[in-house]
Parts: sequence; structure tokens; C-alpha cells
Amino acid sequence: MDLADFLVEAKRRTYGSGSEPKSLDDGSKEYRVEIDEYIYRDRYFGGNPFIGEEVVFRDGKPVWSMNYYGKATGRTPDEVFSFLGKALGLVEKNKPFRGPKEYSDEPWSYSMISRGGINSFWGEEEIKYDGIRVYWLRFHGGEIDT
Repeated sequence: MDLADFLVEAKRRTYGSGSEPKSLDDGSKEYRVEIDEYIYRDRYFGGNPFIGEEVVFRDGKPVWSMNYYGKATGRTPDEVFSFLGKALGLVEKNKPFRGPKEYSDEPWSYSMISRGGINSFWGEEEIKYDGIRVYWLRFHGGEIDT
């Protein structure tokens, strides 16, 4: 399994699946997935807004990471984050950062733009409801040389 395949599987098993994260002693919440030699940790603070970091370890060493910050700005956060989970479950191998380039389930729509590839990237995503932006998130990351 390569890194991109692992990221897709890990993201589909965590936020993209609707599963609940584990609450940690420092007030953060964390998703964790282990497959073969890989471990995925997605740890975040807050609720709305929120900030977090994903780290992938291979054979016990960090090899990839992504930081993100986002906020629901309209509707109820529960509604927005429920739709976000559906979009994130559609993560694609060619851009395994967040969700697909576009996803729609009227009146909801999700879009993600990014620059770069798995080794160095940045981007943002947004959700609209009836054409009005109700959520945004910015992210960046890439490979880690250890």
C-alpha cells in the first residue's frame, strides 16, 4: 500500500465515515487508524472554529502531515459538519487532502481547490447552502523528511 492509498482509506474510516473521535486529556479529539506499517492520527481542537493536524507515520517515523483551520459560518454547525462528512468520505487518491473537487446534494454543495501534490500542497474548501457560503477551511502540508 502506498501513502496515497493509505490516506484515502484512513480518511474514509474516520471523519468520512461519521465515526466519533476519541477525546484526549488535553481537550483535543483524535481519530487514529493503523494499517500495516502506517499509522494515521488526525488531532484537532475546538468545535467551531477548529484547528487540527493530520500526521502519517510509517514504521514509527513521521512521513507526511497536514494542518487545517476552519469554521461553519451559517446554518447550524451540526448540519454543516454532517454534510462535510459525506464530502470527506469521497476523498480521491490523486488529491488525498480533503474531499473531491466538487460534490453536491442539493441544496448543499462542497468544493475544494488545491495546489501542488501529495509531497507539498495547500488549498481551501467551502460548503454552500442554496448558493450561500456556510463553511470554509484552509489547509497545507506535505512530506516530512526524517
